[in-house]
Amino acid sequence: MKKLITFIRTLSLTIALGVIPFTFVNAQNQNNEKAEIYNNLPKLIFDSSLGNFHGNFQNEDASVDFLMNHFSKWLGTDSDHTYTLISNITDDLGISHAAYQHYYKGIKVVDEIILLHSKNGKLTYVNGELSQNIKLDIVPTLSKSIVESIVSENLKASKITYTDFEQVITKVIKDRKTELHLTSQINALSMKPLKSYLYFIDNTSKEIVKKLPKILHVDTPSTSATLYKGNQQITVDSHNGSFRLKDNTRNIHTLNGTDWDGNGNLSTGELTGNITEYTSNTPNFTETATKPAVEVHWGMKNAYDYYINKHNRVSYDGNGSIIRNYYNINFNTPNQPVNGAQAAAIDTQGIVAMVYGNGMVNGSAAYSNPVVGLDIAGHEYSHLIIGRNGMGGLNYQAESGALNESIADMFGTAIEFYSGVNPNWTVGEGIPKPVIGTFIRSMSNPNSGPAVLGSQQPDTYLGTYWASTAPPYDNTTDFGGVHTNSGVGNYWFYLLSMGGSGTNDIGNAFNVTGISIQKAEKIIYRTLTTYLTPNSSYIDAYNGTKQAVTDLYGATSNEQNQNVKAWYAVGIGNGVLATNETNLFSENGIKIYPNPIKDGIYTIDSNSSDWSFEIFDMSGKLIRKSEKLSKGKNRISANGIKAGVYLLKFVSETNETFTKKLIFE
Repeated sequence: MKKLITFIRTLSLTIALGVIPFTFVNAQNQNNEKAEIYNNLPKLIFDSSLGNFHGNFQNEDASVDFLMNHFSKWLGTDSDHTYTLISNITDDLGISHAAYQHYYKGIKVVDEIILLHSKNGKLTYVNGELSQNIKLDIVPTLSKSIVESIVSENLKASKITYTDFEQVITKVIKDRKTELHLTSQINALSMKPLKSYLYFIDNTSKEIVKKLPKILHVDTPSTSATLYKGNQQITVDSHNGSFRLKDNTRNIHTLNGTDWDGNGNLSTGELTGNITEYTSNTPNFTETATKPAVEVHWGMKNAYDYYINKHNRVSYDGNGSIIRNYYNINFNTPNQPVNGAQAAAIDTQGIVAMVYGNGMVNGSAAYSNPVVGLDIAGHEYSHLIIGRNGMGGLNYQAESGALNESIADMFGTAIEFYSGVNPNWTVGEGIPKPVIGTFIRSMSNPNSGPAVLGSQQPDTYLGTYWASTAPPYDNTTDFGGVHTNSGVGNYWFYLLSMGGSGTNDIGNAFNVTGISIQKAEKIIYRTLTTYLTPNSSYIDAYNGTKQAVTDLYGATSNEQNQNVKAWYAVGIGNGVLATNETNLFSENGIKIYPNPIKDGIYTIDSNSSDWSFEIFDMSGKLIRKSEKLSKGKNRISANGIKAGVYLLKFVSETNETFTKKLIFE
């Protein structure tokens, strides 16, 4: 209404002055200028079939207000699509970050958050997830009782609690194609056995079309004995005439879960039922039986101190909430052999905790020591932070799940270096017994993990040891290789921190100069909390870290140059520092468009005839044999290629190579 009144007043004044033609021409010029600004806006670049996209506004002069006035049009959606602001913060660099949730016909589209990044009202970068062409009939939701019955049959537990019942639209990968389903969402938690999932039930077929795990597996001053790191300084609490593992300053409490009966209090967020204290008659816990619990308590002290001193984050949620650890948890069901060869972070239905096993494998102590340790504690604690990054965390399946695991490893290692107590680039050293190996994973050499643990990881995207990211997503497939494919991100972090040279699995020769772990950890933390959304893939992490480095050190800095080189070393990007995103592939004289491909034809524009290309699917299988490109525009048919995400590998006559993701719809 205010805009209408302003317009009428302007028109009246114009008529009184008798200068209508001038005003009309001026308005027309303004409209033409606005149209020109709109036409010059960066186009959305889609990076995956799940709708991950980005647009780089770094070299544009576009205001947030202008984009918001053309938001739906720029996104390519109609009036059935709406966007609701859910958060808007300005960080200590003066950069603002506004997050919008996508709705279709009033129904939330799960994971679809769009992030607008700006400084002084001018856009710098936009990214997120978006489904442009949704065609769904909104049918009535299933009743809660029907949904609970379906879930109960699947979870197979005697006691289940349910929360978060809601009708939503969710994305599902099937036959390498993304499908959209109108679903009933519900969170289910079982304490014995310990497992929790977020379920999505199709409202029409009543089938479980998706489920996401919510328990993520691998955590008064005194001098006390840890299991792996010797005597260390911790803080304990005087209680009922003895001392317990409770740090009131940091709000950390480490408890004994040996006789836990599977109960929990959803209101207070703690495990209950035969949970007891670890106690000592003196402030110094030195008994052999308490060493694993002290290791956990000391590890969590370091994790807490690291995040507050390095990233200004107070506790996992940024609000100083209590940090609960439980050691000697049996992950198996009652009356079965003890399964303690795990550690996990729980963040579901109000229960927030980290749980650690004693190393027993089906009742045997022959294979594993207690699953505690500084980097393990840091890893599990970081899972809680990843899940609370402000954008819905990283879904624990396929590439987003691998990123989840990788970032937890990065911070677990960063915490170990922060402590200064024998830091190294392996994860879980000392936990496997010699019959298996000496560590769980290696960040400096991901291929070298113990084979008997299945810990051999790829150091190159789609390279040796890369696990299939195709459904089904369950324990039998490690939810699409999340603990395997995390090696790619781990190696990027190692190279960015320490440097290295060599030739990767796809023939890329690389030479990276390390910028220090202190700078690398700042980059990945900013990427996690600013630029990643729930279904982010490695290409999104690549784009996100580039933007994070731009924010922290500058677009043309040495840090950016080494970041791009480190990603090239693990098979992502072309290793060339481009100041404009549109130049990413023109640096090699090659442009590819459109992407995604919707009509069966795409173009590869090459400025020379020196290049050939071949196409691989995401499991590394060759789909299209090498073909020579001509100079100029090469129109390529997509006949015979099913919908999905593929990798184009380009090889020059001088054996220069680079890769690019391509989406076929």
